[in-house]
Amino acid sequence: MFDYNSYPTVNISYTTENSLNVTPSHYKSKQEKQLPDSPPPAKTYAELNEQSTHLLISHVEVLEMFQITSRATIYKWRQTRGFPEPITLMPLRWLRSAVEEWKDNTSRFGKRF
Repeated sequence: MFDYNSYPTVNISYTTENSLNVTPSHYKSKQEKQLPDSPPPAKTYAELNEQSTHLLISHVEVLEMFQITSRATIYKWRQTRGFPEPITLMPLRWLRSAVEEWKDNTSRFGKRF
């Protein structure tokens, strides 16, 4: 077995200053004052998921455009009706022009989405 008595003893001591009386709310406001050029807070996944641009369309907007409630419907349309493939999977985005073109071509043949 090991003989721990043969190791040297080390004495460590430290002191702390407890002169600061800061609550979390004080600390936060003090921090905000010190960092005025800090970046905006990160957006949540739900906020990012709903964002669209003039080039890209989110799955939330696609669902609203076709008045459907499930992404599974879009997946089935991709398999059976030639709905465009998404450009990005996380978050799910399509080219707006491709979706609108598919919508126009589908409605031209008298098919309901």
